[in-house]
Amino acid sequence: MRLLGALIVWAVLAGGPAGAEVVVFAPGGMASTMEDLAQAAAKAGTGFKLVVGHSPGQARQIVDGAPADLFISADPQWMDFLQARALLAEGPSTLASTRLLLIARADSRVSYAAQPGESLGTVLGDGRLAIGDPFMLPAGRFARAALEKLGVWASVENRLAPLPDVRAVVALVERGEAPAGICFAIDAVANPRIRVVAEFPPEVAPPVDFPMAILANHQRPEVTRLYDFLRGPESRAVLLAHGFSVPSP
Repeated sequence: MRLLGALIVWAVLAGGPAGAEVVVFAPGGMASTMEDLAQAAAKAGTGFKLVVGHSPGQARQIVDGAPADLFISADPQWMDFLQARALLAEGPSTLASTRLLLIARADSRVSYAAQPGESLGTVLGDGRLAIGDPFMLPAGRFARAALEKLGVWASVENRLAPLPDVRAVVALVERGEAPAGICFAIDAVANPRIRVVAEFPPEVAPPVDFPMAILANHQRPEVTRLYDFLRGPESRAVLLAHGFSVPSP
């Protein structure tokens, strides 16, 4: 699975009008959200081209000169990575946040309180825990950190089903191929095929912020307009509908 981390594909999934000049790099976990934001932005005259991928790979591509104007990261450390290299026009702002959840199939009856020392054995049975690859994905890294704080990482480390993206985690649980998985709240919203078993408490897994920043030397008027749009009320409504928490204006 880790080899997939080297195979980042620059795929334009959505955008505003043909020839839109603004290019936004965003995490794969926000793909559907960003597609809806692209449609809203196009109607407001601030269309953009969307490129989704893994935040670590996208950050490295930006260092290598990828033509991004605005970067949204699923992990603040990769925004810090760019800021340390003077590649941001100014400090990032938090676009939205989400929470870490333990999920199971809708028809599952397992329970888990996500308290320190509480075993995952009764949840997993003879199965494996679906998780984003902790060596490749921010979601996997956050999941590992939460399980370490609960004191159960060592007991499940060899019982993982590490996957290349969080959508694959949800799909594996939906199909019953894993009795449980760890995902973001945004991946579980309005999904009738899965059930939230537990929300990891803030002291175990603080809310996950998705920071946003304009890249250095990309402060063109159309980029600034888009940045302001993404922090505005129309964008806020889309983000809330997709299960994000949004900072107060």
